[in-house]
Amino acid sequence: MIRKVGYACINNSLKPRSFQQCRLNSVYKYGIDYLRNKIVNNLNLTRDIIKWNIHNDIFMYRIPSNILPLVEHPDILRDFKWRWQDDQALLNIINEIKNVVQDNNIRLSMHPDQFTVLNSTKRNVVENSINYLNYHYKILNLLGGSDIIIHTGGVYGDKASAISRFIEIYTYLPREIKNMLRLENDDISFNIDDVLFISEKASIPVVLDIHHHRCNNKREITDSDIQTIKNTWEDTGSIPKMHISSGKTNTYDKSHSDYILEQDIILFTSLIKDIDVDLMVEAKEKDKATLKLISFLKEKKFNLFL
Repeated sequence: MIRKVGYACINNSLKPRSFQQCRLNSVYKYGIDYLRNKIVNNLNLTRDIIKWNIHNDIFMYRIPSNILPLVEHPDILRDFKWRWQDDQALLNIINEIKNVVQDNNIRLSMHPDQFTVLNSTKRNVVENSINYLNYHYKILNLLGGSDIIIHTGGVYGDKASAISRFIEIYTYLPREIKNMLRLENDDISFNIDDVLFISEKASIPVVLDIHHHRCNNKREITDSDIQTIKNTWEDTGSIPKMHISSGKTNTYDKSHSDYILEQDIILFTSLIKDIDVDLMVEAKEKDKATLKLISFLKEKKFNLFL
C-alpha cells in the first residue's frame, strides 16, 4: 500500500516564488544580510510549501540541499562573524517548520548532489562529502526530517573496489549521520544488486528507484527483492521510501518526463503488492505531477492510504 506521496523541492503552484541562491562575491559586495535575506526567503517558502502540501494530501517532501546557501563556505566562516545556528530569527522559522512537520507526520528528506562521493579515490573529496552530509544532517534534524538519500558514487574502473571503499567509509561515519542515510540504486553504475549487497554488509536502508532500475537493468525485480528491500528498513522505524519517474522521450530515457505515465504507476503498484511504502514522485511538473498521480490512484481504487 502506498502510504504517503511526495515530490522534490520546487512547487510550481506557488510560483513566481522560488528558492534563492547566492554568489560568494555578492555577499562581499552587499554584506552578510544579503545572504541572510535569501535564507529567510528559502525557509519561509519551505514552510509554505509544506502547508500547501498538507492542504493537498501530500505528506512527503524533499527539501532542496541549497536551502541555506554558503553557510558553511570556508570564506564565509573566516570573514564573517554571523552564524546561522546562532540566529534566533532563523531558528524560530525552523522551529515553526518542525512543529508543522511533527503535527502532521510529514516525511522530510534531502538528497545531496552528485559531488557527494563517499567512495572517491581522492581523500579531499571524501572529506568534503562527509562534511556535506553533516550539513544535511544538521538541517534535516532541526526540521524534523528523517531521510538523507545518497548514491554509491563512482566506479573508477573497478566496481568491487569502489563498493569496498563505500562500505569502509560508511562504517566510520558518525552514528547520527548513518541513522539518516539511505542508499539508492542509480541509472548508470550501481544497480539494485549492488546496493542490496552494500546494504547487507553495511546495514543501510535501500531506496528503490524503479526508473533507475529500468535504465540500468540486469534483471527483473522480484517479490523477494521487494521483501529484502523492506527488511533493510526494519531498524529505522520507517517504512521503505521508493522513487517513481517516467522517461521523457521513451521508456529508457534517463531524463524525467513532466508527469508519471499511467502504465508506470500500474507497474509500480503491481510490484509492491501489499508492502507499505512511501512514494517520491520525480517529474518535471513536481507538485502537479504528484496531484495527478494521487488522483489516478484514487480513481482506479489502488491501495492508497489517503
